[in-house]
Amino acid sequence: MSVISGRQVAAHGMFALCMGVVAAVASIVLCLCVAAVYGLYEAHWWLIFLLPALGCLSLWLYHRAQLPLDMSTRRVVDHIRSDSPVPPLLAPGILAGTCLSILGGASVGKEAGALQMGASLGSLVGRPFRLKPVHEADAGESMDGYAAATGMAATFAALFFAPLGSMMFVIELSRYKKSVVKHVVSILLACFVAYAIARVVGIGDIIPTVAAPALSWKTVGECLVIGVLAAVVGALFSEGVDGLQRLSKHISRNYYIWVIAGGVVIAALTLAFHLFEYGGTGGNMLAMALAGDQPLWGFAFKAGFTILALGLWFKGGEIMPTFTIGALLGASCVVITGGDAGYSAAIGLVAFFTAESRCPLAAFLMGCEIFGWQFAPFFAIAVITSFAFGRDVGMYGKGAYSAARVLGRRAFMRRAQPEVAAKVDAIATTVQKMAVDGQRDEADDVRHREDRAQVIEDFVAAKLAQGHGLATRLEEGLEQLHGAQPSASESKTGK
Repeated sequence: MSVISGRQVAAHGMFALCMGVVAAVASIVLCLCVAAVYGLYEAHWWLIFLLPALGCLSLWLYHRAQLPLDMSTRRVVDHIRSDSPVPPLLAPGILAGTCLSILGGASVGKEAGALQMGASLGSLVGRPFRLKPVHEADAGESMDGYAAATGMAATFAALFFAPLGSMMFVIELSRYKKSVVKHVVSILLACFVAYAIARVVGIGDIIPTVAAPALSWKTVGECLVIGVLAAVVGALFSEGVDGLQRLSKHISRNYYIWVIAGGVVIAALTLAFHLFEYGGTGGNMLAMALAGDQPLWGFAFKAGFTILALGLWFKGGEIMPTFTIGALLGASCVVITGGDAGYSAAIGLVAFFTAESRCPLAAFLMGCEIFGWQFAPFFAIAVITSFAFGRDVGMYGKGAYSAARVLGRRAFMRRAQPEVAAKVDAIATTVQKMAVDGQRDEADDVRHREDRAQVIEDFVAAKLAQGHGLATRLEEGLEQLHGAQPSASESKTGK
């Protein structure tokens, strides 16, 4: 049993308390700023003409802060997975960028912006505490990823009033990273501190609740139908954002061109079809869907505008827009299921978030914390269905299934071939750091980086397959040897 450092326990506890307070303040400031700029957009529709200029201004602010112009939530998650520190200036950068995008009517959210702010603040707040692993056996491991994950979870908990789901969200996003899982107690403490402060102040994303129906075969069938459709639409949405980003990077890495083009297209579509309500985070449309008042194809319009905004590099988040898309999709499913629109919207929200994030446990817990634990059986069915039928690559890379499979292989390798497992772990860590370092270098060619990463990934896969095959043969040989040996009773009878 590993020895626990009392000094580090105290340091992690103090860090969690401080991080909870800072995260709550950051969440409240973000909510107030976004509410103010969205109110301006609603009052002055002509601001949409400024969307290209506002997008360029946000990129210029990132450039002045020496932040990568293509910084996104997925890249912040990559920093956590590779134990790389998150730039401190990302917090004010994403705050300003999100506000500028929403002021011009871009379909982006503030929630993923809160994740980025939290990760940046976590790295900053953790510095004075000189955090080290609580378990002395893990001495020498970097704690940068853990500090960023703690800030990310606490800010999210304050925003959605969901500490359990937020804690599980960062665990699943980090792919069950050891430094995060082993310090889950301090992460949870930070989440509850931030949640308590935000709850007292009463500022956050307050999502309307709906009534839960009685559990029956009909409601089970509705969950299955919504879960399957959410899996399909969620996969298309994630691939749409990622595909548009990759395509634009392949053509030109001048991001100013893309925000200008995206701003012109979004403004033209909005003005031509009078779709002003699809700009911003989508919180108003989410409330409409939960109230049973939603356009039949509203989810498709919201998804399209969000893909254009995020795919063409406007700053902001994707979580509230995906909540809205899922709720609109679920409410629209009543034409198939004949169920209640409000209840179906809640199921669609959780199921679509599962498909988009590939974080099923976080989606289930957040759904229960937002809508009430009486929805637990319905959310469980919808989450399992959406996760099973979806593609295991979401907005943040490979999902929980792939992570669990990799962890299982590594555990098997450590038991069967410790030396090979150590080499594979070292190579995997090198690949992650190469990816993060490569992302920082804007001048490096994308295709060359992908080719180098693919070569290393092929080598890792070959080593895993080689080790798995060798271990299987060893186990089969041991079983045959054991079967060939007579038992003790047989030996005595023979004598």
